[in-house]
Amino acid sequence: MAVTWQGVPAQYQQALTQVIDGRDGGIDGQVQVAFQQTPGLAIERDGDQGMVTYHSEADLLRAATLWLGRAKTETAFTESQRARYDTVGVMIDVARNGVPTVATLESAFVRLASLGYNEVWLYLEDIFEVPGEPYFGLQRGRYSQADLHELAVFADGVGITLVPAIQTLAHNRGMLQWRAFDDIRDAPDCLYVEKPETTAFLRHLLKAASAPFLTKKIHIGMDEANSLGRGEMLNDRGLVDQTELMVAHLKTVVGLCDELGLQPMMWSDMWFKMASEQHRLYDPDTVFTKELVDSIPPVAQVYWDYYKDRVEPYAKLFDLHKDLKQELIFAAGVWTWNGMAPNQQTMLATLRAGMQAASDAGVKQVIATMWEDDGAEVPLEAAWFGLQTFAEYQYHDTVSYEEAAHAFSLMQGEDAASFMLFDRFDNLEHPDRPNLEMDDPSKIVLYEDLLLQRYQVNLAPFDISGWYAKLAVDLRAAQTTPRSAAMFAQYALLADLLSKKSLALQAIATLPDAGVGALPAVRAALETYRTALTTWIPVFRKQWHDERRGEGYEIMDLRLNGLLGRIDTVEYRLDEWAAGRDDLAELKEPKLPMDKYTSGQIGRGRYYQIFSASGIGQNM
Repeated sequence: MAVTWQGVPAQYQQALTQVIDGRDGGIDGQVQVAFQQTPGLAIERDGDQGMVTYHSEADLLRAATLWLGRAKTETAFTESQRARYDTVGVMIDVARNGVPTVATLESAFVRLASLGYNEVWLYLEDIFEVPGEPYFGLQRGRYSQADLHELAVFADGVGITLVPAIQTLAHNRGMLQWRAFDDIRDAPDCLYVEKPETTAFLRHLLKAASAPFLTKKIHIGMDEANSLGRGEMLNDRGLVDQTELMVAHLKTVVGLCDELGLQPMMWSDMWFKMASEQHRLYDPDTVFTKELVDSIPPVAQVYWDYYKDRVEPYAKLFDLHKDLKQELIFAAGVWTWNGMAPNQQTMLATLRAGMQAASDAGVKQVIATMWEDDGAEVPLEAAWFGLQTFAEYQYHDTVSYEEAAHAFSLMQGEDAASFMLFDRFDNLEHPDRPNLEMDDPSKIVLYEDLLLQRYQVNLAPFDISGWYAKLAVDLRAAQTTPRSAAMFAQYALLADLLSKKSLALQAIATLPDAGVGALPAVRAALETYRTALTTWIPVFRKQWHDERRGEGYEIMDLRLNGLLGRIDTVEYRLDEWAAGRDDLAELKEPKLPMDKYTSGQIGRGRYYQIFSASGIGQNM
């Protein structure tokens, strides 16, 4: 072994062993590194002697990782850093169709610990076992109580507090799909509040959600409860003010947490939406009445915001949060949820502004969210440059791209410029700046129907095929490691597929004017697209199953193999058209701009919005 670690406290030795496993290769000679606990974090090397000073376990593990990264190319160096937040964590979304395996999460915990993280939230919704509730999370890949306890113990072993993040009001569509929960359902995604049956269920839920963990912290959700009191309760009781319902329900849930000795936190958005005159989410003109502020029981407020690239709008909302007189936590985002790949420029810009505002506001707990909206199509492996960047804000006042890239290379051995290529999947309109419009052409082109071509007008100004063809070339040339190589290969195939799909869409669109003479070219484009699709799908499937449990991939099978089936149908329809038995009426529909849901030229579409106007499968 090239490095000998001296003076590591016994309680940290196992964690250090896991974090540095295999990382000391490439260091010449024998080096002795001494550890000492002091305020702050510092590393140094002078030939065959080294030193690591640290304040916390997270500092120690980060410092050892950083020391090894620098020692591979330097025989003498000094560097010091100081943690700026009490808590720096990440929220991993396991509830949106893709459930990471226990092994995947444990590997991620080690990697996060090596960067200086000390907390992880598991966003669960119904993806965990509730004893006595067999339908809760049924066939959704739920974790058993034993799974969660194993994860909590493992995380603790590397200095990370694992925290359950559940839902106690809205975002409960997965659970409420079952008739077993009819008596506590208000709307399809929202509980019927202030009902004895609901209170009894929540007591049971909170016990089950907290029991496997080693912390008393728990996130109780409460966000985006727009249907509160607008379903069965509306039929039973008439229109009841949502603020009144929210406060009453929160008092009930906090009371249950008090019974169990739990320390709750919640998303803060509904207070703003209910107090806003325009009923807007995080309205900067919101005014909280003293009556409302006094009515809210003690519960930490988590301000989530990933959509601004300037400090001032964040700062205004931090000031408004202080009016609520509650403990404040900031949740930023690493932008894993928009399309088929992370939006990297958007991640960098929103972290830069949001983290500066959080620091200025004196916030002491910060979390990076890894949402997986609409199917969990983005592999977890793609998030690590964003997670590295977020970790750097724990130890630096400001973080430039160059600084984050340097740390990424030193600490994870990865090339930031290669990871930045992912930004080009969705950033076609203004590739030189962040995609704050949230356009997601990667997803739109992938799922665009060959005949309906709903986004044809939106996509028309862009050279879609050329754009993705160039991206495929660049992804194949990316600098990778054994850990990231398979992901880059998958993404190169996806870019090639999107290029070929675009050519097939264009060829089919010529048929009304070109007539049957265009059929040979159309069929050739379809077969080229089919080949690209059949090449990419098994690679994507393997990456999914390497990271996640099998539940949820049935949805991806339907989506992706549906694309293959659609090629067969289109070829059948072309034969019928050539024989005069089909008029391909879809191609004669007026081509109108597709609803975009964003301010960008192309738009942002979820799967069910893209593939059909008929609406089948909206709840998938």
